Amino acid sequence: MNENKRKVELVPYSPIWEKYFQKECQNLSKVLRSNIVEVHHIGSTAIPKILAKPILDILCVVHSMDGIDLFKNEFKKLGLIWKGEHGIPGRLYFERLGSDGITHLCHIHVFEKGNPLINDHLDFRDYLNSEDKVATEYEDLKILLKEKHEENLNLYTIGKSEFIETVLRNLR
Repeated sequence: MNENKRKVELVPYSPIWEKYFQKECQNLSKVLRSNIVEVHHIGSTAIPKILAKPILDILCVVHSMDGIDLFKNEFKKLGLIWKGEHGIPGRLYFERLGSDGITHLCHIHVFEKGNPLINDHLDFRDYLNSEDKVATEYEDLKILLKEKHEENLNLYTIGKSEFIETVLRNLR
C-alpha cells in the first residue's frame, strides 16, 4: 500500500466514533480476552471540540505482550493488519483499512501495563478535553499543517510532534 496516496483530511467530531470505538473494543476482547487491562479512545477523535483526521485511535493496555503474536491470524480474521512495533519500541500496532485498501479507519496501539507512553496518550487527550484554549491552538496547528502538507502525511505528523511534546513536558 502506498502511503503517498493518502491525503490529510480533517473533519468535525462525529458521535459515530464512540459507537465505532465500542465495536473495536468488542473485537479486541475476542482475541485478547483476559489479557486486556483497559481500552481507551485516544487521539483527536476523542476530543469532541476539535477537527480530527477521521481515523479512530485506540489504546489497549494488556497485562503482558508475551504470546500476543500467536494470535496474528485471529487479528487478521477481524480485518486488522499487524504492523509490529511500527517504530515505537514496546508497542504493538494494528491498522484497519477501508475497502479501497488505502483509507485508514482505525489505528490500534497495544501497550503492556506500566509503559509510560500510556499516560502520555491519556494525559494529552484529557488535557485538551479540559483546556479549550490549548485544544484550539492544537486545532489551528493541524489546519495549518494540513494546508502546508496535505499530500504528505509524514510531514503533517512530524509537525504536530513538537506541540504534543511541549504539552506533555508542561504536564510533567
